[in-house]
Amino acid sequence: MEEVRLSEHVVVLRGSGGGAYPHGNPLRVTGGQTTVQLDSSLDCTRWPADLLLLSHYHEDHVVGLGETDVPVAVHHRDLPAVADWDTFRRYMNVPDGLVGEELRREFRWSPLTRATAFDDDEVIDVGGGVTIRVVPLPGHTGGHCGFFIEPDGVFFLADVDLMSFGPVYADLDSRLPEVRASLARCAEIDAAVYATFHHKGPYLDRADYLRDLAAHTAALGAREDRIRALLDEGHTTAGEMLGRGVVYRVGGRRPWYADAVEEATIERHLAEMS
Repeated sequence: MEEVRLSEHVVVLRGSGGGAYPHGNPLRVTGGQTTVQLDSSLDCTRWPADLLLLSHYHEDHVVGLGETDVPVAVHHRDLPAVADWDTFRRYMNVPDGLVGEELRREFRWSPLTRATAFDDDEVIDVGGGVTIRVVPLPGHTGGHCGFFIEPDGVFFLADVDLMSFGPVYADLDSRLPEVRASLARCAEIDAAVYATFHHKGPYLDRADYLRDLAAHTAALGAREDRIRALLDEGHTTAGEMLGRGVVYRVGGRRPWYADAVEEATIERHLAEMS
């Protein structure tokens, strides 16, 4: 992986394709004699760290971590899904059988039974005056978090990836009101550097960051508009709206998980609109 320095104490580990899924861009934070890594990825083959903090439990963030003795911590709402495969599948609606087993092999998934939990706004003292503050950003998963690194002023947004495609909130514990609140919190945070796990950034200009965050957020309203139009056409259920452009473009690429993601997304909007 290419290591790119973001600040005095922080480097980003640039993944293949700029960190586009299934790859990603973890961060390493060093203070004093201690190194903390934020997330793993497919391009990580070693973990020269004293602690691994996970933004959430998704497969592309926990790659191979069952192979290391480095302590791992995750938000308490996501802890069950890193500790047990069946719980992970249930939280993510991963089908049993070939798809699930391929996912498990590709991301070298194994249960993190020794993982510990952290809470909202917890502060981790790295050493040498460097701290990492947990920034709860639930919605993508129940325990999805960002991290704010001081004194450098680096904000790691994890899977608030700032793509115009918009947020993903299709897991068992995903909540649309929490997505909206998390996006609002991202807009309030003033940082020197904004880094995501996928695709976009890092951003050194706040105006550029806020522009892309606004485009990312606007996808929520666009999805709701498409759902209202389909309701007007007589489509009343999420199943009837599948493949009609609410989340994925009609005629565009639909990954294996597209139907499950789109149906869950529509259901959350319908519930909010009822």
